[in-house]
Amino acid sequence: MSGLAAGPVIARCVLIALLGLAVACASAPTHGVRHVVRPGENLYRISQYYGVSVDRIRRANRVRDVSALRVGLRLWIPGTHKPQARQPLKAPDGEQARRAASPGANRHRAKRESNLEFSWPVRGRLSSSYGRRWGRAHEGIDIAAKRGTSIRAAEAGRVIHSGFGLGAYGRVVIVKHAGHYSTVYAHNRKNFVDKGEFVEKGQVIAQVGQTGNASGPHVHFEIRRKNGARNPLSFLP
Repeated sequence: MSGLAAGPVIARCVLIALLGLAVACASAPTHGVRHVVRPGENLYRISQYYGVSVDRIRRANRVRDVSALRVGLRLWIPGTHKPQARQPLKAPDGEQARRAASPGANRHRAKRESNLEFSWPVRGRLSSSYGRRWGRAHEGIDIAAKRGTSIRAAEAGRVIHSGFGLGAYGRVVIVKHAGHYSTVYAHNRKNFVDKGEFVEKGQVIAQVGQTGNASGPHVHFEIRRKNGARNPLSFLP
C-alpha cells in the first residue's frame, strides 16, 4: 500500500478516524478526561478507545498536523469519563497478526455475531498484505486495480465518512456495519456516496484511484472490529 505504510503515524492515525464519529454528539459536553500520548499511539486509536471522533479530539486540542502528535502530549478528550488505558493503544503485534490471519477465523465470527458476510471490494491484484511493512504497522490490504475500477461496499451499512481529511489516505469512504464492524476504502479517485447514506452490499461506492500518499492506483481496504484492525483476508471468501 505504498501510500498508507509510507505516511508515519499520519496514515493510520487519522484515517478512520471517523469510526468514533458515529458516536459524536452535536453539543459540546462539559465533561471529559485527559489522555497522555504514549509511544505507538495515534489519534485514530485514541478515538476508538474513548468512543469520541478524531475530528472532535482534533478540534478540542487544536491539532492541525496529526503526524506531529508527540509522545507526552496531554490531550483533552471531551464527552467521556473513561479512564486512560493501562497499556499504550498500539497496533496488534506480530503474534496477534498471525492469529488474525487464520483462514476464516474472523469470517465465522462476523457471521455469528452480526450476520455479516464480507466480500471483496474490487477485483484486482493483492499488492500489500496486512501486518507490518517497512517496520510500520499496515492495518489493511492493498488491492491494485486499473484507475477508475468500481469499488463496491463489502457489506451493507451506513457511510460515516466520505471525502478527504485523513492524511495519507487521500479520498476515503468509511462504512459502519452491524455490530462492531466497519470497513475503510482509501486512495479513491471518486466517491459516489455521502456521509449518512445507507449502502447495500455490492453497491458501487467509489472508484480506484491514487489520491493521498500512493505510488500507484489501488484501494487500501480495512476491516475493523471495535478498537482494532483485523486481517481482511480472514473475513473474505
